[in-house]
Amino acid sequence: MKKYLFLFSLLLLPFLWNCSGEDRSGEQPFAPVLSSPEAIPMGDSCLLRGYVVSSPNSSLTACGFYYGNDSIKKELTCSNIDFTFEDVTDSLGAGRFYAVAYAQNGIGKTLSDTLWFELIP
Repeated sequence: MKKYLFLFSLLLLPFLWNCSGEDRSGEQPFAPVLSSPEAIPMGDSCLLRGYVVSSPNSSLTACGFYYGNDSIKKELTCSNIDFTFEDVTDSLGAGRFYAVAYAQNGIGKTLSDTLWFELIP
């Protein structure tokens, strides 16, 4: 019986060896890296554009913007999850506003620097 178990394990070993995926244990995953976002005024709203510089060893799962001022705080979640993403804010009216881009992958979420912009409709 032991002889058959030994032969079976010898035959099974090559199959198990070939079924294992690529060894990525030596790689270190990181959260995405963002560059500064852009704000392009469009009347009483604004086109916000963000840029992901890198997302090593993990695919992007979400991207968007936080924007507002002292009394308004809103979030835009972009439908196109890509290294360049953009969306248009709601009607904001005149004033000074901030925007912060974010990107998320399987490791974590990263926020960009704060961008200040002014709307003068």
